[in-house]
Amino acid sequence: MVDLTIADKEIEISIHADIAPKLNFACHQASFPLLRALSVENLNEDKRVEDLTVTLSSDPPFVKTRTWKIDRLAENGRVQVRGRDLELDGGFLLYLADAMKGTVTITVEIRDEIVTENSYPVELLAYNEWGGAGYMPELLAAFSMPNDPAIDKILNDASKLLRSARRPDAIDGYQSGKRERVWELASSIYGAIANLGLTYAMPPASFENDGQKIRLPSQILKGRVATCLDTTMLFASALEQAHLNPIVVMPKDHAMVGVWLQPEELTTIVIDDAETLRKRIQLKELILIETTNVTSHPAAPFNRAIKNADEHVLQELDESFNSAVDIKRARAHRITPLALKVERAQIPGEPDLEPTVITPIDLPPPLPDFDVDVEEESPDTPQTRLERWQRKLLDLSARNPLLAHKSTKTSLQIICPNPGQLEDKLAEGARISIQAVPTPTSQAQDEDIHRQRTGESISEEYARDALQKNQVLVNLPPEELSKRSVDIYRKAQTALQE
Repeated sequence: MVDLTIADKEIEISIHADIAPKLNFACHQASFPLLRALSVENLNEDKRVEDLTVTLSSDPPFVKTRTWKIDRLAENGRVQVRGRDLELDGGFLLYLADAMKGTVTITVEIRDEIVTENSYPVELLAYNEWGGAGYMPELLAAFSMPNDPAIDKILNDASKLLRSARRPDAIDGYQSGKRERVWELASSIYGAIANLGLTYAMPPASFENDGQKIRLPSQILKGRVATCLDTTMLFASALEQAHLNPIVVMPKDHAMVGVWLQPEELTTIVIDDAETLRKRIQLKELILIETTNVTSHPAAPFNRAIKNADEHVLQELDESFNSAVDIKRARAHRITPLALKVERAQIPGEPDLEPTVITPIDLPPPLPDFDVDVEEESPDTPQTRLERWQRKLLDLSARNPLLAHKSTKTSLQIICPNPGQLEDKLAEGARISIQAVPTPTSQAQDEDIHRQRTGESISEEYARDALQKNQVLVNLPPEELSKRSVDIYRKAQTALQE
């Protein structure tokens, strides 16, 4: 054993710690680690160190003090500390009403004398505060709270809307086996929330990355004020309680909700690729809903809310797309809803008032039934086995580019509000020209104001008129349209020659 004293200036110990920069009650509930990694390094080249004590403490005491023992640290050696599971004070985090600054301190002692000490700042978030996609996107699922008592009122109102439309009034999730029924349920929930008469509140800047406080369902019904993320999580809570599978979609500076039209989910909790959503929408497996439309007075129809949501995941906006969180997939990873701090016997908000405007449900468009596994239904004969083998040779998923085309710079995405009319013109042998969308001065401002006032898109109205003149529009500058058209023409000629 090397005889060392603390006064020896040559003793150099370094602490390497990875501490989570933010912490909230959802982290504690979902077992997200505060201490991600911890190691201690001996910087002395010719002296080993023995009998080290590593201690972790916090101020305020949101985590119980933890101590580790290290018997020996060799010259230039580094020891990875095991057992990183810390005991958080759940009660402290549960009743934290506002964010505050905290500190985690790690010390290394040799024979009861401190050799080195490091401190790390930790932002302690309020109970109902989400840390943002930049740090904890998965934990957004904890703010979908289907058991909040306010959700029962919404689903009860949704059932009444179904009954008034002479549709089955049961909130029966996917039991029908029909996508049209799922659409009806989503439409009735949309109508029930629209009838609450909510007022829109502006979210903080960059909330999708930095996070924000989220009004929980009971708070929304009491105050009747909500941001886009508040309404999105309110929809997610209601859809989940209706036994449907919601997803939360976050394009730049915005949040929306989606719902699977059949029992489906994403392959991971979080995705950052809008292309996946677009393909599922095209396959009529998923719909997105612009939840802020319920704060308009009167609220936009359900069909319009779907159309408005789709505009946020267009291909030209891919670079600014943030992420999407699948609630069902998060539940499978044991990210559960926040613990309720209200009793279910409590009735949130004021006594129910009859809304001045009743938002009816929209009837669904024709949709296919749920996908079924035909293999299990077919008898086991040589012919059916051959058919199964043939089907397995075909990739019928979104990975097949013949079924799930991905737009690139060698393709043109046309604006065509009436594909059926375009098909008829092509079948009649009409000569269709491709034109760039005209871009008058301040078009972006005009487009936004027109959409707010009428719920319609100027570009689509112009495209509808152009189709009458045997023209289709492409949202590209004329130079880029010309370049791509030539490339496509040359590629087509080469393919024909081959």
